Amino acid sequence: MADLPNRLEIPARLEIAGTTFTRVESPGSIACWSADADPANPGDHRPVSVLTEPAVAPDRATLDLAAVVLGRFDELADLAVAYLRERLREPELGLSAPELAMLDAAEPPAAEPDAVVWADGTWMLRFAESRLRMADPYGIGVLFEGTAPSGIEDLSHADLA
Repeated sequence: MADLPNRLEIPARLEIAGTTFTRVESPGSIACWSADADPANPGDHRPVSVLTEPAVAPDRATLDLAAVVLGRFDELADLAVAYLRERLREPELGLSAPELAMLDAAEPPAAEPDAVVWADGTWMLRFAESRLRMADPYGIGVLFEGTAPSGIEDLSHADLA
């Protein structure tokens, strides 16, 4: 029995890099904490969530990764946009000619990022806004391993309810 996590020990709040994350309601098999602040600029919108499955308190590596995401949020969002501009040109992704033209526009092809950090050391920056067909209705995600983009998540058929 000692190997089973004690769900009563899951904290209601986490302090990560000067930001307070609050546990949000989630299915019993997962634990999720969310924050919406940039420690350097408290008025800025920087939504970040930490998710563990099974529902346990996050380990040090997960907390450290969340601290990196918080501290480098804008830089990582810019990196993700550059990654989208490059990878979305691949023919197998099936963008139309007008959508491909959006990739060259001054305005980024995706906006309003939020991050989800998973306990396995990966995370995703989801852009809630985009005019790309594949981003309708839930946005488009860029998967990361550490601080390196590693894939695109097509959320057009996701069940986020």
